[in-house]
Amino acid sequence: ACRESTKSKSAASRRGSKGSRIEMVAPRGRRSPSGPDRRPQAGGGERSAGGAAASEQKAAARVSVNQPAPPPKFNAGADRISALPEHLLLEILERLDLREAVRAGALSRRWRRLPKHLSRVDLDVAHFQGATPLEAMDAFTGAARSLLAVVPLAESSALKSLILGFYMPSPPHLSTIGRLVQDVVSLGQTECLEFCISLPSPSNTVPQRAEIGRQFMSFCQAYPVAFSWLTSLALERLAFGHSDITELISSCGRLRRLTLRTCRLVDLPFVLKIDTPCSGIQELKFLCVGCTRIDLISVPKLRQVVCHSWISEKLPLHFGYVPELRSVLLDSRAMAW
Repeated sequence: ACRESTKSKSAASRRGSKGSRIEMVAPRGRRSPSGPDRRPQAGGGERSAGGAAASEQKAAARVSVNQPAPPPKFNAGADRISALPEHLLLEILERLDLREAVRAGALSRRWRRLPKHLSRVDLDVAHFQGATPLEAMDAFTGAARSLLAVVPLAESSALKSLILGFYMPSPPHLSTIGRLVQDVVSLGQTECLEFCISLPSPSNTVPQRAEIGRQFMSFCQAYPVAFSWLTSLALERLAFGHSDITELISSCGRLRRLTLRTCRLVDLPFVLKIDTPCSGIQELKFLCVGCTRIDLISVPKLRQVVCHSWISEKLPLHFGYVPELRSVLLDSRAMAW
């Protein structure tokens, strides 16, 4: 009996201990988050990581919209100027002296044809070196030929302004210049055409200057298209007949400015008469002109007259029909008697 009671007590104790162990186990729904059986929810970390990545992408997109793209990277030896479009390269050349623009054209095959597309060409024989004036004119006409050779209209930009300064006399050179200028103005896009013509030596005699003056008038008559587009003309150290200047102005329909520097008349009386009722000339300059009187008989569009250092004791200017004249500038050195 003692042994049976002892067995029943041990079995009861075993059941009590087993029941107590069951009570200590918490239900699944009430498991403490800090308990030893805590496990991360499946997919929760992945969803949070994906959301963070999406937020970063949106932020990067906003930054890329608000900030400009970084500049392209060039190699240290890359030619950035030649990579520019042609209209920008022409803008650069337009701001250079013509000699520098021509030299720049020799840098590469692409640059070589750009000077022919300049909208302004200013070419002066004084820029060319030569042992004689003839050699200087050879270099001048060669440069003019390379710059003014007409390219097809589809490829050419308009030559708006052409300024040429050259020597007289030189018939072969004059014919080259006349043909080149006529080819350019025949395109109908030239707005400014200027000639500055002088003698290479100031020591010419009066008969020599008169002969050169006649050659100039023949040059004007041989290329009427070129002279009809002329807007400004400056003549230095030439001698003319009484009616040459009137004929010259009348043949240059677009002429607006005429300058006579140290020019003179050939025969007595030394009276320069200008009678051009149909011309549009607006400015006349007489600088050290060898004549006793200047008669402006009819110059209806004339607005300004400049007279400097005349040879007579009295004012040489005599005004006829000049209804639009606004300015008269007189300048002469004092004379002692």
